[in-house]
Amino acid sequence: MNRYFYYLLILNMLVNVFLYVPNILLRERFEGAVLAIPIGVLIGTTLLFLFTISINKFKGVGLPELLEATPKWFRFIFVLFFSGMWFIAGAISLLAFNNVTIRFINPEISDVNMITVFAIFIVLLLVRIPSDRLLYTLEIILVLNLPLIGLVMYQAYSHDYLSIYSMLEVATHYKEIPSWSAIAASTFVFSGYTNLVIFYRVFKEKIRIRRLWFVPIIGFVNLVTTIFIPIGMWGADGIGDLTYPWIATADTLQIEFGPVERVVTMFILLYVSISMISVAVHWHVAFETLKSTFHIKLKSERIKKRLDWIILGSFALCVYILELNLKQNDIFVFGENWLNFRLPCEVFLVLLMIGLSKKVKQ
Repeated sequence: MNRYFYYLLILNMLVNVFLYVPNILLRERFEGAVLAIPIGVLIGTTLLFLFTISINKFKGVGLPELLEATPKWFRFIFVLFFSGMWFIAGAISLLAFNNVTIRFINPEISDVNMITVFAIFIVLLLVRIPSDRLLYTLEIILVLNLPLIGLVMYQAYSHDYLSIYSMLEVATHYKEIPSWSAIAASTFVFSGYTNLVIFYRVFKEKIRIRRLWFVPIIGFVNLVTTIFIPIGMWGADGIGDLTYPWIATADTLQIEFGPVERVVTMFILLYVSISMISVAVHWHVAFETLKSTFHIKLKSERIKKRLDWIILGSFALCVYILELNLKQNDIFVFGENWLNFRLPCEVFLVLLMIGLSKKVKQ
């Protein structure tokens, strides 16, 4: 089951293209984004290893079961708060790729109607499949998509108009102190491990720490690619004029003898599928966290099923209201604020896991 841990990490690294990370780093390309990359790798890797070492002390349980060792008031507040954080993680992904879908695939469809279709599809998926089957679905999507994403990256790196000088111009600003937003965006690339708070229930063996040595390397390459490829394509100054830098970059690529010549078409379809499974994973964590708390006192299966529909229906209703009230700029601000607030919450989660692991040891 260890490979599914890597899938969760890779999923988070891939989905950051739509999750405002490129916009934040490119906006601050002259003001600390370059230094934010190694700082983000250091912080993200440290949190990843501490969390993994702590959760390895347990077997076949998730965070809701571990919280039984804490006071009831703390457990209730913690579950409500962090399930909300995971719900928002999925919601901002859904808002982002819904906006992209409307703009670049079919502008004639209403934003609200499209996001309603996406939300209903995810709700129907989550209400029917357990954690292990969702991981199998994630594996299938990644196996199908990763070769095509690798092809897109190859086309970008080998493009004739990729300007090394533009990238070096931005790299010379490595001494600039990064902002909190840039650091928070950089660390998000490694945050896929937090989904283990639920998915660790289906892991039958411990995660081998020694095999995680390549994660910081992949994360660093991911961040460097995220910021420097669009800069190389559009220039150090020109990249600041783009709302969707990676979609614009993909639109400059083409596969001359491929079945689909314009890479942007394939790129958008790939990342819609990646974003959909990312929303499903985050909402599944939020859903299972809430469900495990409320189901403790419920014995009737019929009532449990109704509660499942109520929780997931609330998710869909909330994202519908967000889409109804947020414009494009509001969505970017909302996503950035969530990324900024996520980092201290993630640190608290890791510290809590360390505390619970020491308590079990005693």
